[in-house]
Amino acid sequence: MKRRKALLPLLLALFVIGGCQKPAPSTSESNGGDITTSKTDEHKVTWVGADDEVINLGDYFDLLEGVKAIDSIDGELEVVVAEDDYFDYHYVGQYTIRYEATNSKNTVYTKYRMIQVNKGPNVLNGSFTIGKNYWRFDRPGGAGDFNVVNEEAVFSITDSGAEAWAIQLYQTGIQFSRGKTYEMTFKAKSNAGRSISAGFENVSAGYAMLIPGYPAMILNSEYQEYSALYTASDDFGAIKAVLYLGRGLDVDGLASRTNPQDITVDDIKIREISLAEESKRPVFSNANPVTVTTGEEFEVLPAVTAVDYKGNDISDKIERIGVVPQSIGAETRMLISYRVSDAEGNFNFVNRTVTYRIARDNPYNLINSDFDNGFQGWTRDVNQTNGTGQAEFVDNEDGTVTATIINGSNDNWHIQLFQSNVSLEANKIYRTTLIAKASVERKLTLEISNPAMSFARIATELIDLTTEYQTFIVEFKSTVTTLAKFSLLLGNQGANKVDIDRFANEMITADEAQTIDLRPYEDFEVINGDFKYGYYGWTKEATQGADIVFHEDRDNEAINLEIVSAGSANWHGQINQDGKVFKEGVTYTMTVVASSVDATTITMEVTNNNGETVLGRQDITLSAVEETFTLSFTPSQDFERGKVSLLLGESALTTITVKGVTITK
Repeated sequence: MKRRKALLPLLLALFVIGGCQKPAPSTSESNGGDITTSKTDEHKVTWVGADDEVINLGDYFDLLEGVKAIDSIDGELEVVVAEDDYFDYHYVGQYTIRYEATNSKNTVYTKYRMIQVNKGPNVLNGSFTIGKNYWRFDRPGGAGDFNVVNEEAVFSITDSGAEAWAIQLYQTGIQFSRGKTYEMTFKAKSNAGRSISAGFENVSAGYAMLIPGYPAMILNSEYQEYSALYTASDDFGAIKAVLYLGRGLDVDGLASRTNPQDITVDDIKIREISLAEESKRPVFSNANPVTVTTGEEFEVLPAVTAVDYKGNDISDKIERIGVVPQSIGAETRMLISYRVSDAEGNFNFVNRTVTYRIARDNPYNLINSDFDNGFQGWTRDVNQTNGTGQAEFVDNEDGTVTATIINGSNDNWHIQLFQSNVSLEANKIYRTTLIAKASVERKLTLEISNPAMSFARIATELIDLTTEYQTFIVEFKSTVTTLAKFSLLLGNQGANKVDIDRFANEMITADEAQTIDLRPYEDFEVINGDFKYGYYGWTKEATQGADIVFHEDRDNEAINLEIVSAGSANWHGQINQDGKVFKEGVTYTMTVVASSVDATTITMEVTNNNGETVLGRQDITLSAVEETFTLSFTPSQDFERGKVSLLLGESALTTITVKGVTITK
């Protein structure tokens, strides 16, 4: 049973035995020094090991360890903690401890000591003594429950998703310093034999993983201690410490509603550890990152070896943390951590990333595009960090899958079904096919993006679903060579169901293309800015309550934007293109040709990094008369992720006609 804070009652009793009464003890208090002199005799007491201390949160501290009271006549006395000020190393605070020791003359000596508990790099409430406080449970790609029982974190996982991050327990606000090494430890168990992994993420860099992979540990019915190590590459002021509870190994994929998998966690701690000076650290070999395609054997790779700083082989002392799976539900990164200490106690470690790829017929094809193998290859992402999304994904076991949206949140990307690492080549032409329906008429965004360029869109289409299956085709010429992300964005449309029968991608020739603009463009130019090919090349967005009907008028080479409902900010409704390249010192001009049935104001805008840096912005007032508007800008540095937008979210409820959007230099 964990130690709880409790009021220690003061029990004073005077017992008279056989008519005899013991004399009351005399007392003597330390004046802050280490030597205390009795007022009634020549006894002197020297206190040892009772200096003030500063410790980090969660570091075990025994108040009596090393504390001694040595009487000049009686020798070492028994020391007791008379008042502990509710000391608990699980709680940040300053505690005043009162020690007492009694000599043969019944004189009580007192010593005061201050213990300061600082947070340091540790998490708060890592022992769960105050329930769920400070912890957040997130299920972005799976399903399960989290409770605290008997001061332990207890999980019941009914859907482990496709990757370890599908179920998470985390805490933010941790701070790391460049060059220092940190260790997260905790103990965990599972009667069902699940796995667990842990790591750190940089909140300020889009939650990028700092430990590059999931070092899975198989659990059993008895507690085991888990350890994750990381040496900070920079000063980080916003670290997310996270336990990954989703699918890491094959056993995790067995979780279901009828067979939930259990896991119990306790005593989560983060602390700084000291490595030997670099010249004396052991050196590892054969621990480079590797990429494995399904069907290949990881274990056939050369074994990792280590030598000490004198060159002696100490490979037999290597401890390996982490297990790699035999099969995977999605392309992912696992991790093996190797640790070793030499005969002198010099410690070192290396984290080895194992990147998994699922074999596919062609590098541009989507894995399991017909869903015959359920969700293999697909990632289900329900974002509850930035929104309130809630959804359940079900394999119907008939070649279709269903996304049941319980809470659509307020943006489309808060609920996604996606696949990454799809190889696209610049200037090659592709055709993406989607077969889908919904329980009600609703919209869905099909998005193809470039993760290497802040998810700049390569192609996108806003699709109108009905209650009957329809086939939607998106053709595009890739502007980059990259490993792309193919996504279905399902959020921002209330509660409903979406059924998906096929999501596929193939390469086609220019002669086979039917709806594509193959004209050459400079890297700064707007594609299809004259709308000859409808909305080809453009992203259509209506979120946060905005509702826009996007019409094509190919006969007049124009588009019509029917504003049904405006948002509360101009960016809530828009058309845009990103991935543009703008050079330092070059003056560019954005030109818009537009009109509106009713007078209204919209915004023409050029930004970088999807809005982080505004290069040019101008409100324009439209009327029934077609007008030309221009906006010039000169970047102060090179930008490779420029975005060109018409912001419509604060427009009047009217119909806007746009005949041209161009960028010239």
